[in-house]
Amino acid sequence: KKAKFIIANSNYTSDLGANMGLEKNKIYVIHPGTNYPVPVNEASKLEAKNIFNNGFPKVITIARLDKRKSHQNILMTIKNLIPVYSDIKYVCIGDGDEKKNLEELRKQLGLEMQVTFLPRTEENLKISLLNESDLFLMPSVIHKKSVEGFGISFIEAGSYGKGSIGGKDGGQSAAIEDGQTGYLCDGNDLNSIYETILKFFHNNRYKILGLQAKEFSKKFK
Repeated sequence: KKAKFIIANSNYTSDLGANMGLEKNKIYVIHPGTNYPVPVNEASKLEAKNIFNNGFPKVITIARLDKRKSHQNILMTIKNLIPVYSDIKYVCIGDGDEKKNLEELRKQLGLEMQVTFLPRTEENLKISLLNESDLFLMPSVIHKKSVEGFGISFIEAGSYGKGSIGGKDGGQSAAIEDGQTGYLCDGNDLNSIYETILKFFHNNRYKILGLQAKEFSKKFK
């Protein structure tokens, strides 16, 4: 309360501070910035192509493996999408407390062919996989006291011309323009994630969303 200025990373976070008793006129919103896109080497591009292996759609998440990120719901949605997209591929980059549970769930769902986990990935390969993908998927939820304050990953994806699907909770709406650079859904609801992915790819909509996401990302340099 003695601070002259308080910087929040989104309007959502600003409101959290104000609701806790901070003076609203002291709070300023400055969104995080990104230096992406950066060039990647040819070897990493080739490796990324081999990992996705001509799948479609090529879906990616780059995030810590914790409950808030809804990875378990993503895996179940991938399973449900196989009848629609028989060649779907999902690459999950990240490490965390949920790693063992998610690997077990992949096995239970029989998704060994569709889902690749990469806990530790060299930067060139990470961004090559992002560049090779069709959709950045991270429908985060509020878990206990943990919430997505902004969502810089959506902006980074956009810098490579990739639209995103995020969760409706927290500050994700500041990083995704719903219907323009991607979509927001209910990360707790499997049907909501499923239907939003179908909408994302309907009539090649994902290509337009990706172009608009790239333009939007330039605001966050």
